[in-house]
Amino acid sequence: MSHATSVVPSPVILDWTHAAIGPLAPCVCCGKPALCRSPVKDVPCHKHCAETWITQHARDAGHLAQLIAAHTPRGGGR
Repeated sequence: MSHATSVVPSPVILDWTHAAIGPLAPCVCCGKPALCRSPVKDVPCHKHCAETWITQHARDAGHLAQLIAAHTPRGGGR
């Protein structure tokens, strides 16, 4: 039996094609070294960590859409 808290049945895939690369710094989600920067927040974060966080924290389909929009750059990125 699963104890997952998410109501989202499928994984989230963010478009980070325009994400920046920076010096190694701890990922804001897992704490492991990350080169990738969130294209919206400009903080060190692995894409997989961001996708996992969204999947785990979405309360419903509407909230999922809000989280994806909040973590995806508008207008093709930076």
